[in-house]
Amino acid sequence: MEYTYKNPLSITSQFSFCGLPFRLDTYAGCAIGCRYCFARIRGGNIESKKIKTANPESIITRFKNGIKNENSGIISEFIKNRKPVHFGGMSDPFQSIEKTYGSSYKVLEYLKTIDYPVVISTKSDLIGTDKYLELFKNYKSLVIQISISTLDSTNSKILEPNSPNPKKLLDCVSLLQQNQINVTLRWQPYILEVSDDINYFVKQIIRTGIKHIGFEHLKLPIEKNSDIEEKFKSITGKSIYKIYKEKGAIINGREYILPIEEKLKNINKLRDALEGTNISLGLADNEFQYLSTYSCCCSGVDIFEGFENWYKPQISYAIRKSYLNSESEISLDSIKDEWNSNGSIDKYMNSKSRIQKQENPNTMFDYIKTRWNDLNSSFNPSKYYNVEYANKIDLDGNKIFKFVKENI
Repeated sequence: MEYTYKNPLSITSQFSFCGLPFRLDTYAGCAIGCRYCFARIRGGNIESKKIKTANPESIITRFKNGIKNENSGIISEFIKNRKPVHFGGMSDPFQSIEKTYGSSYKVLEYLKTIDYPVVISTKSDLIGTDKYLELFKNYKSLVIQISISTLDSTNSKILEPNSPNPKKLLDCVSLLQQNQINVTLRWQPYILEVSDDINYFVKQIIRTGIKHIGFEHLKLPIEKNSDIEEKFKSITGKSIYKIYKEKGAIINGREYILPIEEKLKNINKLRDALEGTNISLGLADNEFQYLSTYSCCCSGVDIFEGFENWYKPQISYAIRKSYLNSESEISLDSIKDEWNSNGSIDKYMNSKSRIQKQENPNTMFDYIKTRWNDLNSSFNPSKYYNVEYANKIDLDGNKIFKFVKENI
């Protein structure tokens, strides 16, 4: 068998604000074909024959060597320190090709033997079959995140042509719950005028027994090769780009982002709908992450035993710590003593994102510090809701930020 995907383990560029930046993908490319997916638009595909497969034995060996500390580099550092790995960051690990190759199964089968903390992201109902249920059972340090954008099967078929019926996915949530397998739900993306009424959606998911939901608005790709405009029009008769423009969306990197005020309307509706339930809320829109119920960004994995080692030296957590402690100011100093990698991160950054090389290779914290102090950076603390630069610096020359005096 020829294995053509050579980079299954990586650190995502989101490490400056995400608690789960360690990524694992057994496949490159995704047959589910979500029309809004950034990975598909930016070089991915939906044809199974073009999907690349990683060698599961090579992945297993990498973990074994990392645990033994026989390899150097960031990936080995993360493995040695048992940092949770996000399985399915770029493609679905249980898409249709998994039935043929079983690469995801083989990797998880090994990781289960060492109880390595794994967070799976999927929208496949393969996880509800007997073979995979048995694999997941008694895997203590495992969380499965199931993604849904809408409960309307017709709209889902248009936007996610090869995804199971959303009601099947909710059945999978219930089934995993019944088998004592840790599972959360991701309402990602929430799409204006397509996704369900918030109160209706919450009433439906309560029936599954779910404990946590992550929520994120659609980041609209700027690429011309995206066909989301055509699909959106077939559902609503409207232009999604026109709607975003009328709402005041701005370009952030390679995406149109809705303004904070527009997002906050829907977040508050969801909070109200969840009040009185036992469902916690994770906010995946970057500027609101620190207001999630739990501290590990939007994922909520810190609800579960075995995920204490999630990645903490990042900007969202610095803001979160100050918020929880009712502190008026936010400083980089608050996260400098959290565990971090000492290896070079440069090779995991694209050329446009790399910072100037120093005498020694740039570490993850070098990038976080640079983004922290650059008020023009989209990762800067001043881009978060109700946070602004305090016009002060600390003893190390790093900027200090503060919360705006407003009810948050």
